[in-house]
Amino acid sequence: MLPFKEFIKTKVALPAFAIAGLVLTVLIIKIQPSLTHNELQRAAVAVSYIDLKEELLKPEIIGYGLVQPDLDLQAKAEVTGRVTYMHPQLKKGEIFKKDTLLIKIDDKDYQLQLKQAEADLIASKAKLTEMKINIENNKLDLTISAEKLKVRDKEFARLTKLRKSGSVSQSSLEKERQNLLQQKQEMQQLKNKQTTLPSQLKVVEAQIDISKAKLQKSLRDLERTEIRIPFNGRISQVNTEQDQFVATGASLFNAFGLEKMVINAQFPIDQFRLFINNFRDIEQPISDDVMPNMTRLLHSMGLTARIELAGGGFNDWAAKVERFSDNLDPQTRTVGVVVSVSGSYSQLKPGSKPPLLEGMYMKIMLQGNAVKAVAVPRFSLHENELYLITPDNKLERMFIETPQYQGNLVLIQSTLKAGDKVITSDVFPAVTGMSVTPVLDQAVSDKMTLWINYGLQKKGVQK
Repeated sequence: MLPFKEFIKTKVALPAFAIAGLVLTVLIIKIQPSLTHNELQRAAVAVSYIDLKEELLKPEIIGYGLVQPDLDLQAKAEVTGRVTYMHPQLKKGEIFKKDTLLIKIDDKDYQLQLKQAEADLIASKAKLTEMKINIENNKLDLTISAEKLKVRDKEFARLTKLRKSGSVSQSSLEKERQNLLQQKQEMQQLKNKQTTLPSQLKVVEAQIDISKAKLQKSLRDLERTEIRIPFNGRISQVNTEQDQFVATGASLFNAFGLEKMVINAQFPIDQFRLFINNFRDIEQPISDDVMPNMTRLLHSMGLTARIELAGGGFNDWAAKVERFSDNLDPQTRTVGVVVSVSGSYSQLKPGSKPPLLEGMYMKIMLQGNAVKAVAVPRFSLHENELYLITPDNKLERMFIETPQYQGNLVLIQSTLKAGDKVITSDVFPAVTGMSVTPVLDQAVSDKMTLWINYGLQKKGVQK
């Protein structure tokens, strides 16, 4: 047997060591006890939650629009002449009462036209009276002529008998014949006159109508020399000056009414579609005989609105929903709803409620009929997902496809029900099925009550 030092120098030493190492490794693995996996239990995460309740709520969407006057007058001259009077306060921004005289145009020519028309009418009436007298005289003349004709007929018959007996000459008979013919001719002339007089009477009556029309036109032209504001209004532009000559159709001033202002509020089409779904049960048939009435339709939908100055800072105004816009805005893809506010000047409160002026940019809150729905805080929605707590205290993620935002709340009508628990605290990571320890969020519950009650009071809903 070779010593160890010599053995390691031989060629078989290296394979022998390799085999020995392999055998040793296998023995070590075999004699080691088997490993067991010990799972660590993850601690349940404490989360805040609120219990959901079904409430009677009014759906609401928010849009924006510009204030415009309901009445917008562009006053133009209806007659030609020189401006002889202008109201001293006729300036941009001034307010005038209805029927206030603002501008007067020289009326001398129109006074002369009026006198001419009055004289023509008097002459025509006098001619009519004359024609009526002529008609009466003609009737009397016809009666007399008929009597004279009878006398002539009798006289001619008598002379004819006498001529046969030779008692009168032939010349006397011929003379009487001429008298008879003259009387017949006179009778025919009176009958012809009787036929033509009614036509002449109609001509005179037509002349009277023409004279009356000229008189009315003269009176209207005379009235048009005075330009009065036809409503309580505010001046937005003045385009003439004292002593300036103006032609018919020349612009004088612009004014808008104070009683009612309108706003064409624009609403995003997606929000409007969700909002209008609340009225899908309302039907108003359209037929050839019965066309839909916009006032009745809006009343049946129970639409109401409130407006406030965009950016806030002032009290809001109650508004009336007038009508829907006739088309979809091609640029913003928004739906228009026209609302109006009456008496904004009478509601004026310095510092808190200014009058509505043309061009103001307003925020419009459009509300519908109250519906039963579940409301959740807006901040509890995470990219259209809600975190719910299951009955066995597990986290469940629910996707809300069409959330309907309403201020601090989100209205949900189909996917949630009363009694569901919604997590109001931040959870990260939010893993479906993870264990949670629910803690009632009393502060958020109180806020929810305030938000809901405030919305109901503001919109006039009785719980």
